[in-house]
Amino acid sequence: MSEQWTGDGPAARTGVVAAGSLQPMLDLRLAGLCLRLIASQEDALRGVEAMLSPPCTAQPPTGTPDWTMLIEEALQPATGDVETFEGPELVFPQGGPRLSVVDSTAGRLRLHGRYRPDGAAASIETDRAAKTTRIVLPTGDTSAARLADWLAKGFFASRLLGTGWQMLHASAVVVAGQAILFLAGQRGGKSTLAHRACAELGAMFLADDLVLLGPDGTVAGWPARVCLPVDLPVPHGAGEVFERIVGGDVRRRVRLTPPEHRQALGVGYSPPVPLGAVISIALGDNSGGSVRVHASPLERDALTSVVEKALDVPSQRLFTGDLLGLTGSGSTAPPTDATAGVLRLLSRKPGVQLTVGDPVSLPTVAVWRELSAILPLLTAESR
Repeated sequence: MSEQWTGDGPAARTGVVAAGSLQPMLDLRLAGLCLRLIASQEDALRGVEAMLSPPCTAQPPTGTPDWTMLIEEALQPATGDVETFEGPELVFPQGGPRLSVVDSTAGRLRLHGRYRPDGAAASIETDRAAKTTRIVLPTGDTSAARLADWLAKGFFASRLLGTGWQMLHASAVVVAGQAILFLAGQRGGKSTLAHRACAELGAMFLADDLVLLGPDGTVAGWPARVCLPVDLPVPHGAGEVFERIVGGDVRRRVRLTPPEHRQALGVGYSPPVPLGAVISIALGDNSGGSVRVHASPLERDALTSVVEKALDVPSQRLFTGDLLGLTGSGSTAPPTDATAGVLRLLSRKPGVQLTVGDPVSLPTVAVWRELSAILPLLTAESR
């Protein structure tokens, strides 16, 4: 897929890469945006491509990109140069990236960055005039390499969110070429139903936790780590098992990157597709012990409630934005009419309220018969 770059063009004129060098390169495209990747090593290029494609498509370089990212590898910089610097520092919550500003003059921004607080440091330099970001990664450090993924995601997310796309806390799959969104609160069963749909209905995978919804109703699954409930069948040794306290209960999950998820479970990923239907999952009263699942049309008030909750993703917007302008954009706040816009899109499509009396049974209970009675979209795919 990649081609060789000869050092011509705006990136070379900045002096960031020596003219005449041959380096792998490709274009990542999404919703009319183009990010050009140029790497010193083929593996670095493939690593970013594997994380972002889909939702992006990877193509041979053509035309003029909106931005260029240069990925190089070098021996780890001297720790003293990083540790003793006392300039401004941006620290993301929950153990996220940590960035120390080294210099910001003449349209250039230089930083030291770590993807995790205890990880190796990389250097990042942004040249706004040349529309170029250069990242130098310590050789062989897989944690630092994820900074390149993070920067590429920030390029696309910041621009899409700035042009009317919305980020939703949702899982999603594709059936018959259309996206089905699963909306619920934490531990509500979104991931469980999405992965059951792939395994039992032959659905294509879009997203485990985050989707971007375009103004025209296009749904793009956002490339975040996949966190599977431990009661779903996952090959032994795949991913990383971790525990979190949610609502006072211990929640055990298996965490995988998108490439690990595709490889371990053989799941097919889908590029962006039109919105087809919405399934809202609610926990019901199972005190009588008779009703385990029940599907009914999704009413407007219930849809409004789940949309408001799905849009409440400040941490995710922070992580996927471009707060410092490292890829030429900036962090964007959701528009004041975000709920109304999403409601307009979702209310035009079929919606189902799936009430689950016993959430523990969700990985195995028969849900597709209930859902297909209201969503004909599922009928041809159900088994």
